[in-house]
Amino acid sequence: MRTLALLRSLRREWQCQRRDHPRQLNTALLLWAVLSAALAGVLVQQRWQVLQQRQSRQGQTDQGLLELRVNSHKITALDWGHWDPLYAYAAGADPGFPARELDNSSIIQDGQGLMVVDAQQRVLLKRGSAVGSGVSPELSRCLQEHLQQLALRSQAGQGDRAYGFYCQTATQPVLGAGTSIRRSGGTGPERGWLLHISRIQRPSYNTAVNQAFSRINASLSSTPGQAGTAAPAVSELLPASHVLTLKPASPAWRQRITAVEGMAPGWIGVNGLVAAAAAGTLLSLRQLRQRDLQMERAKRNQLRLLRQELPGPLLSRSELLQAIQQPEGAGEGGLSELWIAALQVKVMLFREAIRQRGEAQNQALAWLGERLQQLTPTRHLALGENNTLLQVIHPSSGDARDEHRQIEHQLQELQLAMAEVMQLSVDGILTRLDRHDVTQQLADLALVLSLSESSGGIRHMPSGVADWARDLRQQQSRDFDLTRSFETLQDHRYALEPVLQQQGDAWETAYSEMLFRLPQELEGSISVQELVLALERNHNIHLLDQLMVRRAIALLGEPEGSSQQLGVNISAVSFGSEKHIKALFAQLRSLPAAVRHRLVLEVTETALVNRPELWEQRLQQLRDFGVRIAIDDFGVGYASIAYLFQFKPDFLKLDLSYSQRLHDANVDALVTFLVRYGELNHCGLILEGIETEEQLQYWQARGVRLFQGYLFRDRPRG
Repeated sequence: MRTLALLRSLRREWQCQRRDHPRQLNTALLLWAVLSAALAGVLVQQRWQVLQQRQSRQGQTDQGLLELRVNSHKITALDWGHWDPLYAYAAGADPGFPARELDNSSIIQDGQGLMVVDAQQRVLLKRGSAVGSGVSPELSRCLQEHLQQLALRSQAGQGDRAYGFYCQTATQPVLGAGTSIRRSGGTGPERGWLLHISRIQRPSYNTAVNQAFSRINASLSSTPGQAGTAAPAVSELLPASHVLTLKPASPAWRQRITAVEGMAPGWIGVNGLVAAAAAGTLLSLRQLRQRDLQMERAKRNQLRLLRQELPGPLLSRSELLQAIQQPEGAGEGGLSELWIAALQVKVMLFREAIRQRGEAQNQALAWLGERLQQLTPTRHLALGENNTLLQVIHPSSGDARDEHRQIEHQLQELQLAMAEVMQLSVDGILTRLDRHDVTQQLADLALVLSLSESSGGIRHMPSGVADWARDLRQQQSRDFDLTRSFETLQDHRYALEPVLQQQGDAWETAYSEMLFRLPQELEGSISVQELVLALERNHNIHLLDQLMVRRAIALLGEPEGSSQQLGVNISAVSFGSEKHIKALFAQLRSLPAAVRHRLVLEVTETALVNRPELWEQRLQQLRDFGVRIAIDDFGVGYASIAYLFQFKPDFLKLDLSYSQRLHDANVDALVTFLVRYGELNHCGLILEGIETEEQLQYWQARGVRLFQGYLFRDRPRG
């Protein structure tokens, strides 16, 4: 009814405008038609240029992925091909080598394979899922051709290198690298050749990466004169006239059609906004209200819905208290001791199949509750606070070890069963039930589960949680006092840690990271880390973010800081909250563009993994303001390389743990890829934690240009 009323109001207003101002309205419609046609032409041209640039970047990105993949094969081929035990096996001196070294080796798993031939091109060894199920004649012919090319390289004295190759077959396309089999010191004759290959799609890769390599496989072409991006990484064993190229995904005529199709939604959207801005605003507000009402309704009905799902009784918290306080009947065997397990299920990530987080929570709780009710020791099952199941059990032993293992097993089954639609974090506590004060014990359990760090399992605590809860309450009180002190803080100190790049003999500052330092009134009573943890536990870390952003803006606006560029760390709380992000946008909107362009916001990698679609939207909004983005501590969490292509940062700060791993082939390959990614996508790779000249020179030789660390504290800068 509300929508119909809105439509009737719009229709009546339109009729009034046509009656009162017909000439002005016709003029406006004509002007709108002319501007709309001009907008369509501009949008088509812009879309065409964007498609051209995107196709070029896609080819360069695919080239980088291909090089990274082949480099990993080269590293494996050189490690094994120039290894003395394999050299002995190729000479027939060590027949037990395959069983000893390869049966459990990771280089033949996950869609990979290893092939060893002797100097007469006879196959000595063929292991791995890439070749173990049989090799098609087409793939066998391709591998044989590459072996012949390796033999020619060895005859030319170039057998000490590894060479990348690619076999394009209908059923078994593979990437790989090959090298000669020789001693580790390079002495003695060559005993044959080794090939290490893998299928284009590998089980361990996520869907995005496998799709990228499927696209690469479809676009690789050896047709002479084919337009596209060269792929030298897989052409090292091919004649110069047959160098593989990554051909464009679509021809020019198709791009023209795509440009028109891509223009249409934007053109329609702009015209729709001009025609019905008020209606769209009202409808959006109504949709938001409906969503809020649905969420409230879901909270009220959660207990009722779970009771419908579960085969056994599910008690409320008050019903559980009554059931525990009732005297035990003779039919229950006179049980004298009960234990209680508090299990809290949190949805970390979920797929599009689950529309609401509450629905995902209920699905996981129903599955777990059903399994817990089937356990023999279970006497009562109740729904507690914050998506917590309370299971009262009578253990078979005094320490409830068997029941602890059973519940752990159920949690593991829950996470495996839900892995296709959601990722869960399940925390729990198993402890003796204190019948003298059950209400307080339930409150302590809820407090410990909500405030303590996630353990990812069931904590077995026979002595109870009262002491732990008391410590957490004391910590809450201290955190509250610290937060109040911080809220009244008028000023603070800071330090600037520069990110440097070498220009000739001098070092230039790309930007300086602003680090918080305690004011004098708090110094000595608490550390910076303790203050930050207290603010995070109280969900007030946004106060520190806002304070640092204000100070950075003030410094950038000073006349003596007109050329200075500053970086500020922003927490996931500030980015994820609609309220806090709007406050940040308001601060940025009031600044001149010249100031915004000199501000860098740093966010940690681990914060990006959860709800990546929201982060992508937030980061794009910041880019629209002209603010640059840096992903901090990259490599610490579980973020995939695919997130780099989704978020497209301006700077990528590799965690300091990598800067100390010199002469590590895996780290070298990662850094090589990130350097290449940065060159193609205008992203500066920053290596943190540089402390010695040896580290600096090592990574400079590998293409890194931006550094940060203790080594540069007293170094003069230009």
